[in-house]
Amino acid sequence: MSTPRPTRIGFATIGQSPRDDAVPAIVAALGRPVEVVEAGGLDGLDAAAIAAMAPQAGEYSFATRMADGSQVVLGKPAAEVRLAKVMEHLDGQQLDIVVALCAGTQIPPLKNALLIEPQRIVDGLTEAIAANARRIGIVLPLERQLASFHLEAEVAAEVQLAHASPYEGDRFAEAGRELAGCDVIVMHCMGYTEAMRAKVATASGRPTLAAPALVAGVLRQLIDMPATA
Repeated sequence: MSTPRPTRIGFATIGQSPRDDAVPAIVAALGRPVEVVEAGGLDGLDAAAIAAMAPQAGEYSFATRMADGSQVVLGKPAAEVRLAKVMEHLDGQQLDIVVALCAGTQIPPLKNALLIEPQRIVDGLTEAIAANARRIGIVLPLERQLASFHLEAEVAAEVQLAHASPYEGDRFAEAGRELAGCDVIVMHCMGYTEAMRAKVATASGRPTLAAPALVAGVLRQLIDMPATA
């Protein structure tokens, strides 16, 4: 009986790599060895270049993580340009799967690796739950994101929003209390950890889902290849 080689997974972030706040937990949840390659849109950039990527007036904003753990806020167009370069680079690394560690970005299709877009996974599940709920809560990283966030699909449920950054401060209990009247809560960012999810769940008393765990569940089944004789 031969054992399949470890799946090679690339993780792309709009921030800096390695994402030791997110990738190790996802990999641990897979239940089997994998080979990991990481790359980030801000890798190799100096402070001036990163500052130039700040949101312009009217642009949607993304919060992401620097290698030192600090938060940086980027404008959507600039972040997507850098992310496209990262994805192209990873697609040439003989990987089986490439995971984008961000939600809300437009990602170009890959030629070689299977692309996993957390945005589609998280939004799809959120919309499925919201279709049969009275009220669904969504936690976003930045307060400024609340005004422009919307679900693509029409749902009957009321959508209630709160914010708590995974990279700066600790607003999770407060966000949980704000969403305590919801049927279920979805934490809509790949930077949220299990500890953060637990804080929201405890404060709200409501079932709470975090984006990284949802993506890890999909990955776990994708790499579940049995040994062959």
